[in-house]
Amino acid sequence: MDDAMVTGRMSREKKDAGNAVLARCGMNASQAINALYDRLIEGQSADFLEANSASATAEQRRAAAQFLDSLVVPLTGRFATMTLKDAKAERLAGRA
Repeated sequence: MDDAMVTGRMSREKKDAGNAVLARCGMNASQAINALYDRLIEGQSADFLEANSASATAEQRRAAAQFLDSLVVPLTGRFATMTLKDAKAERLAGRA
């Protein structure tokens, strides 16, 4: 598969804030953009991106919430209550 670059413009503040949220979810910008494009292709529509508008229907809001929920994979087992830093430390300790 040939990789292609996607470029977008936004304020530094928005980028930093968004990257912080993604990091807490264990994702990076490339993973989030790939998930967005997967949703666009699957639904053949970008209507879900407008679900926050005042005129959004209940179905659009449901689809948007479902999309956002699909981005986060819930942790289970012993890692569920750990911070990312704790999980990394435990993983590294197991290698020693």
